Amino acid sequence: MASIAAVIVTYQTRELLKKCLLALYTGAADLVPEPRVIVVDNASTDGTTKMVKNEFPDVELIVNSQNRGPASAFNQGISSAVTDADYILVLNSDVEILPGTLLNMHAFLETNPLVDGITCNLRNPDGSLQFTRTHVWRLRPLHFERRFGTEWIGTTCGMARASIFRQIGGYDENFYFFNEDLDWTERAKRNRCRFMYLPDAPVVHHGGQGRKHNMPRIVKELYASNIYYFKRHHPRLAWLALHLFLLNIKGQIGKLQKQLAAGQDQPREDQLRELLAAYAEARSRMQAEYRLARTPRIPYWPDKRS
Repeated sequence: MASIAAVIVTYQTRELLKKCLLALYTGAADLVPEPRVIVVDNASTDGTTKMVKNEFPDVELIVNSQNRGPASAFNQGISSAVTDADYILVLNSDVEILPGTLLNMHAFLETNPLVDGITCNLRNPDGSLQFTRTHVWRLRPLHFERRFGTEWIGTTCGMARASIFRQIGGYDENFYFFNEDLDWTERAKRNRCRFMYLPDAPVVHHGGQGRKHNMPRIVKELYASNIYYFKRHHPRLAWLALHLFLLNIKGQIGKLQKQLAAGQDQPREDQLRELLAAYAEARSRMQAEYRLARTPRIPYWPDKRS
């Protein structure tokens, strides 16, 4: 049976990561060989690493001294498994894999050799359907109760053949937060990779738990990364994107200033001022990014099997 390596990136989500790992091991109970589980911690201070070491001694733990963002962290985990595993499962720490899902994902790839990867049926904690991005650009609605071809497997919960990572590389580390999976999708499209959405692979996604601890840093980086993405893949739209994002930042700053003017308690006021400074810096970084010519930072791994 083909082997799986699960790569999980976490930041300040100790209790959710614990649920994630318990669900992963439960779901993998009937798989032979048992999946390798690699957790990459982005400098959490909530006891995450101690919990993993004490309660999940079989997990391969990579501990970063600073928050390097998801792209770099996923690459760290993938790098340690991509030349040996058959399949790579990328997983956020705020996801719980439901019973049967891992077996269904594995079985589908085993019996469909022309499919390069699959994405899951994301559910909210109450069981309702959660929005799942499936294509870079798409307006027509999709029916999530049945299988369909997709351009996107993302990093929330997706499984791809390790050979695809060896073929198109890992995530571009110029992206700090957001867009690293969009850029990877664009490269996969150019290489004519074939992905599928599986309705019978449900997972619970608690959503955005790591990012809420890191919002000022994300705001500072997000707009510049958006411009970097457009310059890389849709250069004719980069100028328009720049001006639309400038308007968005202006609107966000206006909302924050109104909240400050209305009066807030001290902790909330400090938080709003920090976000205001972050948006001002985001505007400067985005304008600088528009003028900058940057080389992608994408790791590639040799195919030892060839």
